[in-house]
Amino acid sequence: MPQPLKTAELADGTRSVPATLLLKAIIMAELSLVLVTPERTLLDRPVASIRVPMFDGSAGFYPGRAPLVGRLGIGELRLTEASGAVESYFIDGGFVQVKGAVVSVLTNSAIATSELSRKAAVAKLEEASADRAKTDAEYASSSRRLEKARKMMALASKD
Repeated sequence: MPQPLKTAELADGTRSVPATLLLKAIIMAELSLVLVTPERTLLDRPVASIRVPMFDGSAGFYPGRAPLVGRLGIGELRLTEASGAVESYFIDGGFVQVKGAVVSVLTNSAIATSELSRKAAVAKLEEASADRAKTDAEYASSSRRLEKARKMMALASKD
């Protein structure tokens, strides 16, 4: 159980927690990341921080974050462990929920960026570029495939 923070009495008689103690308590706290795809739970472990792609930008989470539910975009999920080690996954949309110290990421697919192939990403980009849409629905699907291939290519490290 966490120890209560020491407070200091201010000139006006109120009590306050020194900023350095508050910052230390936040840094020492942990987040728990749960990464789930339709097939399986890929991760369920403590992390120091998380960054996810949102449909309209990106968001980062540290311990003590206010609750949130948001729509994910296509791109890189980046997590940092307490040791400073960094892991990265390519995710394909979905939803994120922050509730207490647990960040749940529900996505259609998640692939470790170390497993991404640049050649495969280029092939997907060429295939998506060659597709000619005739309806609005086809255009939306083609645009999503192009976005996915471009972001996958940007994160791919293997040839």
